Amino acid sequence: MKTTFGPQKVMFPCPTGLVVTGTMENANIVTIAWISLLTSSPPTIGISVGSRGFSGNEIRKNGEFTVNIASFDIMVEADFCGITSGRDRDKFRETGLTKMESKIVKSPIIKECPLNLECVLVESGTFGSTNHFAGKIIETHIDTDKLRDSGDYTSFDIAAINPLIYIGGAREYRKIGEKAGDAYNIGKKLLNQED
Repeated sequence: MKTTFGPQKVMFPCPTGLVVTGTMENANIVTIAWISLLTSSPPTIGISVGSRGFSGNEIRKNGEFTVNIASFDIMVEADFCGITSGRDRDKFRETGLTKMESKIVKSPIIKECPLNLECVLVESGTFGSTNHFAGKIIETHIDTDKLRDSGDYTSFDIAAINPLIYIGGAREYRKIGEKAGDAYNIGKKLLNQED
């Protein structure tokens, strides 16, 4: 049996991203859980921001932004950046988060976030009451101490990164759980079953 609820905004799990717009001198942070990779070639990320807020206009105006994946260690700061407006406050100053210069874009990255993506806006639109932005990822930063091999971005240690997970609908934060299996491999068990 299943219980139906009509159309609802329920999705889990989602990484908690801190999106930064602006420059080193004047930057804003907004917390976004509605994040998804859109394409792998070129690497492109999609983010969704409410249309009544300050951040969507800033992304359009600047044409670039960074996506900084929060760790569980900065849960309070991440939540603060999502419940306050950059229109009237300096979120970097109030949270104590540290700006670092990006390698390519003008928008800074956040030092305390273990994964940072520099993005250039390639497409935007509005659906319902939400702004949608597609950003081409032009640089990727990962904390070196979170890599098993500093020359291989896929060697990250997800337990060391400890990403802050948002559960849409329930409005709660969680930690990541233990590894359950290897993607693109575990399903092969069914290929070898006899009919």
